Amino acid sequence: MWLSLNEYSNKHKVSISTLRRKIKSTEIEFRFDDGRYMILDSAPPSTATLGEQHRPSLKSDVFHETAKETGESVITAANRLLADLKKAYTQVLHDKEAQISDLREEISDLKTLIKVLESENDRLRGH
Repeated sequence: MWLSLNEYSNKHKVSISTLRRKIKSTEIEFRFDDGRYMILDSAPPSTATLGEQHRPSLKSDVFHETAKETGESVITAANRLLADLKKAYTQVLHDKEAQISDLREEISDLKTLIKVLESENDRLRGH
């Protein structure tokens, strides 16, 4: 059954922004129908909602599984995962700063172009 974003959001208790991210990353089956996104809802409702399925919590086995795989204590595994998250976040910030810098440079170039075009327009009107 195909559901609109609102219907799917209400049924599975997941935010529309999360659904849009899943659509963008093609993690969820969807179609675009008459200007609206429709999401395939083939699974029967369960006790765990879509949002809960993708949100590890401190109570989950994420740290225990990681610790088992590497032979670390849970605290060490949690600290290592936190360090990895910080590193990824720092990289994202660095990428965004570079993007902002590029956009500022482009704005400056466009302002210069506008001045040149305006002066050329004024010159042509004067003749």
